Amino acid sequence: MPTTCPYCAEAIPPAAAKCPHCGEPMGGGAAPPPPARGSRAALIAIVAGVCVFGMICFIGMVAAIALPNLIEARKHGNEAVAIGSLKTVSTAQVVFREGDKDRDGVRNYAADLAALGDTSLIDPVLGTGVKQGYAFELVGTDDAWMALASPVAPGTTGDRYFVTNHEGIVYYAFTPLHFTADLSIPPEATPIGR
Repeated sequence: MPTTCPYCAEAIPPAAAKCPHCGEPMGGGAAPPPPARGSRAALIAIVAGVCVFGMICFIGMVAAIALPNLIEARKHGNEAVAIGSLKTVSTAQVVFREGDKDRDGVRNYAADLAALGDTSLIDPVLGTGVKQGYAFELVGTDDAWMALASPVAPGTTGDRYFVTNHEGIVYYAFTPLHFTADLSIPPEATPIGR
């Protein structure tokens, strides 16, 4: 009556010193239990599952670290564009007034962003009043003007509010800024760089 090899589970003759199929010696000691069928595939599936889960955890951890930094970088970029746009408005207002760009015979400032946009002194995007996460407003008279830049979504597209006027200096504040009656800089604003 044939017996079964404890290593490969194949039938072998009872007096065999070693298995003719796998070559393992058939000693007199206790043989290890035969491996369960399909256990190798199960082990591979478990290892693959652990690797996939580990990668998901790793990607989640990297995203948790990197995402706040990316948001802060975008806010700083938006604020830099807002400052640059206000400087562009300042230069455009000087050119508008000195060149009498509205051709009315009066040396006056542009009354709003649309007037600057119509004369191509500012880019069309800025002329719409919204650019890269900031909303822009402009009020101009014959002798003075004031422009504001406010984040569209405070805390998300930017943290600071910006203002400039006919003096040509850009100021900021962490609270919303508003137009003053005489178009002067509000007292709560701080010059950029200070």
